[in-house]
Order: sequence, then C-alpha cells, then structure tokens
Amino acid sequence: MLPWRFWRKGAHGFHSALVTQHLRASKPQQNTMTLKSRSSFGWLLLLALGVTTLKAQESQLPVSRTTGALTISLPKNKPTLVALPLANIVASGTVVTVDGPGLYTLSGTLPDVTTTAHALKIISRVDQRGAGASAPSGTSTNAYGLSAKITAATGQQVTAGLTTAPNVGDEFVIYKLRTLGQLFTGATLNTNAAEASADVVYLSNGGVFTAYFNTGSAWVLVSNPASADQSATVLEAGAAALLVRKNLGADTSVRVTGVTLPGRESGAAAAGFKLVNNPFSISTTLEASGLQQYITGGTGPGSADTVYLENSGVITGYYYKTGGLGGSGWRALGDNVSNQGAALVRPGKSLLFKEQAGLAGVTLPEPFAE
Repeated sequence: MLPWRFWRKGAHGFHSALVTQHLRASKPQQNTMTLKSRSSFGWLLLLALGVTTLKAQESQLPVSRTTGALTISLPKNKPTLVALPLANIVASGTVVTVDGPGLYTLSGTLPDVTTTAHALKIISRVDQRGAGASAPSGTSTNAYGLSAKITAATGQQVTAGLTTAPNVGDEFVIYKLRTLGQLFTGATLNTNAAEASADVVYLSNGGVFTAYFNTGSAWVLVSNPASADQSATVLEAGAAALLVRKNLGADTSVRVTGVTLPGRESGAAAAGFKLVNNPFSISTTLEASGLQQYITGGTGPGSADTVYLENSGVITGYYYKTGGLGGSGWRALGDNVSNQGAALVRPGKSLLFKEQAGLAGVTLPEPFAE
C-alpha cells in the first residue's frame, strides 16, 4: 500500500520520492494498490459511471462523432480520478496561415474565445509522413493532438501556446475550458471552513499537484485557506482532476455533457507523475489503444514509462516491455511474464502517467479512428 507520508501536509506540490521507491519494487504483491482517503492528501479511484450516447457505438465510428452525457460517481470516503471526456466545441475549420510562434489565422468566423477560457486543438495533419506533395515545402510538422489555451484573438487570428506549430491545412476545433467552480456542478460535496472536513480537489500542471477545498462559499487553496476565491481557476487543456472525498455526507455524482473531442490526445509530460485526461467515450484496451507507440518502453519497469489504470478502487501500474526475460508486451508492475494487453482503458477514467524515460510526453490515440 502506498504510504501516506509521501504527501506533505500543507504543501500543494506532489512529493514522489517514496512513490518512486514503491513503484520500482518488484514484488508481485505490489503490482496493485488499494487506496484509502484517511489523509487529506490521499490518492485516486474512479467508480460507477454510465455513458449515454446519441449514436450507436456498434458501428465503431470515431468517437469524435459521439454526443451525449456521462455520469461519474463520487462516493464518500474514496478518492475519484475524474476524466473530462466531453466538451463544448464552439468552432472548427482549418489553419489558413502560420503567422509566427503561437500565432495562427484560422478559417471561418470565430466567436468570442477570450472573455471565457477556450482552447485550440489540432485534430489532423495534412501529411502524416512528414514529407510529400501536401506538406508545405516538403516538410510537415506534427501538432496533431496538441491543445493549448487561447490567450488572444483578433478576427480570425488567435494566439495559443502549442508546443509544435501546425501546418497550413491542418484541421482544428476550439472548445471551452472548464474552471474549478464549474467542475462539480450538481454534485453535493462536503464543504467546510476547515479542510479536515471538506472534500479536496487536486489539479496538476507541469507535474505539480495543487489542492483546493470548498468552504461553502468559495474554493480556496489547501496550502493557504485564507487565499482569495479560486473558483475561476482554469483547468489547462488536456487536464484531469482528482477528488478526495471525506467520510461525511452521502455518495453523489456529477454529470458531464457535450461532444467527445476528435483526434488523438497529446501533451507534454514533466518528469514524474501527471494526470492525463481520457477524452473518449469508448472503452479500449492497452493493446488496442496504441499507447505503446507513444511512450517509452523498456526491458523492465525501471527503464520504462508507467501507465496507471484504476478499476473499482484498485490502481494497477503497467509498462510496455520491449524484450528480455519474460518476452515483450504490456506487463503489470511486479509481473514481467503475464500479458496484460487486455487491461481496459475505460471511458470517464483518467490515466496517471509516470514519465520515467525522458521528457517526450504521452499520446492517447482516438479509438477506432486511426
């Protein structure tokens, strides 16, 4: 079991030293973890959710064509790893010109995308090979799957800090970003002037976890309860949330509506742990997901990135084994032989990702679309 002391009381950073030591252990009984929430800095779990879609999934259409609602259960006395699988898309089209670093002219007439926070997501690449007739000047950059908050807009020109520039002709969507105050609308959470009796929400940004709780009138920092209201805090593009509920009140749930974002989900990863949003409403498996193409594998868990999936309160770490004793394929921590490719990546559940081999990032391909 993960020792509670790895969380530093009162700090809003995530201390991973003891976690790293624990995760590298090779004993078979350590390949799964059941987590409790006795500490105000407890850890994860996502349960009981239902998806209602307006289009049948039997046809295996790309999930970007799915509209509907997702109900995420938030049981008391448990942490819940919350994905944000549905969004409000306000515009789509193609990139007309790349005008400078982070400066792009887009097709169509854009709505107001700066009064409230919006993100730009690149959902295609004009030439997947990186060279060819459709690639400008014989080269093609790869911003496919990247999202970034729009920080300025004038007419059809927007500024967004994509880590790689798109190509002219790449497709985009613009969608609304959620704020902390909007995250759990409709859910009955435990609120209190003291964090000890209130539910706690964690957001991650660049490998740093920041904790908030609701006093009943405002969201405030756990590290500074006297801070100003943090309700307007915007979740970064591609972000997820962790809710740790106290053993008070009753079980509740939150309902999310909108459209699944098209295209794969890509983002930078800092060394250590990061919550990765799962924006898709279709289940897939580790093997079918194609994740192994976008993370670093290794002959053992010490040299490979780790993907943590949760099911019914149990978090299991997996890595992609590239060879050596026990063969190759998806393996659970502590078992380098058994094939775990059938492990489910469930809709509505985020991934906890540990970037262990470099700083390349992580990509979650769109099920059935690529």
